[in-house]
Amino acid sequence: MIYIIGLSFVLIILAFYFFLYTKSSFPQEISFNIIFIISFALHVTFFVSYYFTGEGVNDAVLYHINYGLAGASFLEYWKVILLTIIAIVLMFLLLHYLFTKDRKYEFGKKILYLSFILIILSMIINPTSYDLYEIFRNRNKKVSFDKYYQEPTIEKIEESKNLVFIYTESLERTYFDQELYPGLIEGLKELQNRSVYFTDIRQVPGTSWTIGGMVSSQLGIPLFTPITSKEMHEIDDFLPLAEGVGDLLNKEGYYLSYYGGAELKFQGKGKFYKNHGFDEVYGENNLRPFMSDPDYLSNWGLYDSTLLDLAYDKYQYLSKTKDKFGLFLVTLGTHHPYGHVPNEYKDVKYKDGENSILNAVKVTDILITDFVKDIMNSKYGDDTVIVIASDHLAMRNTAFDTLEKGKRRNLFMILSPEREKPIEITKRGSTLDIGPTIMPFLGYEANIGLGRNLLNETVSSYEIKKIHDNLISWKREIQKFWGEISE
Repeated sequence: MIYIIGLSFVLIILAFYFFLYTKSSFPQEISFNIIFIISFALHVTFFVSYYFTGEGVNDAVLYHINYGLAGASFLEYWKVILLTIIAIVLMFLLLHYLFTKDRKYEFGKKILYLSFILIILSMIINPTSYDLYEIFRNRNKKVSFDKYYQEPTIEKIEESKNLVFIYTESLERTYFDQELYPGLIEGLKELQNRSVYFTDIRQVPGTSWTIGGMVSSQLGIPLFTPITSKEMHEIDDFLPLAEGVGDLLNKEGYYLSYYGGAELKFQGKGKFYKNHGFDEVYGENNLRPFMSDPDYLSNWGLYDSTLLDLAYDKYQYLSKTKDKFGLFLVTLGTHHPYGHVPNEYKDVKYKDGENSILNAVKVTDILITDFVKDIMNSKYGDDTVIVIASDHLAMRNTAFDTLEKGKRRNLFMILSPEREKPIEITKRGSTLDIGPTIMPFLGYEANIGLGRNLLNETVSSYEIKKIHDNLISWKREIQKFWGEISE
């Protein structure tokens, strides 16, 4: 991909050079400038998208273009923002130079035509063009959505248990690879040794960013959104026609709480939880009053040490006061590109400590392990199922080059009070399957959208692959779950 974008960039420079020294009419100059702006914009879009996602333009990029970045931390990305501004300024300076320079015409009309061919070819081979083509091309596949979508239902099969669900920000299974990262993950491996854990949870379209991972794991559908000019947190209802884990557990009498260290408006997380069965939804703004030092924050919000302390207090309170409850939380410590390590863990290093995201992963491993052990060892632990899952694969960070060498899969493990020995599940899956897979551990059987219970032997990898292969072609059907969104 890097070689292709390099070739595309060389072609646009050659096209500009040939056009600069070729006599052209005013309409030809206008046409060339328009194509040049588009091609240049495709390059900028690719580099910015690749910086964040590591894979170019995908549904996460389109989501944030449509719905904005309210609540995001821009401070961490000042370098890429500055480079983007410089690139845009450079583009307009080149165009100004083209219009104002006293040009010497060294080439004939054939070279003029060649400059147009080169710049159009630059656009065509640009990876951004390919990514957009693939996104829209796959919409036209005709495989029945209704054949694979299961209407959400829930049936009690045994005594209910409480649930603590931990979304680990960008903490994928690849960090467990001892060849790539020897000694990095220790606590979570210990927990894995008494869990049901899944080793082939893939990332599929519409699930590659935090709210996408949350929606897919709870509603059993990827996050495909209609185009709207509104910020996501300003939309009245978040997927009002879809139901999932929160809605179903709420109907069964569960009291549901969400704890996240970032602002609730970022990516519309607050709206999602409020619209899908949750009784309490806490983010940075309404958690700060509970902090001993309300100003002890990272660029994204609460440090994980603070969040997990507050979450454990909430767990104890819910255990004492509620018959059935679910506590969902998401960490921030391993957020790209550098991670966020609490001050009290600054001395925790991975190897020489030069790689900041790996230091953050090591600290997160300690914090989550301690949090989970506190729950398991509490007097309420025997009534609690704990789920630990990636929200999505890591985006570009300071360890990304090494991650790319591994088998990249999402983390997903379930710890239930009865289990003492590990069970490894190698069946193919995705975050779409998390909801129906965890439900039997809570005492229920459930159908949830396009998700499947990965422990059900009648569910084949072929069926799951068929679902994965057709997700983009079902975009229109999935967008109908939004109902009417007014501009």
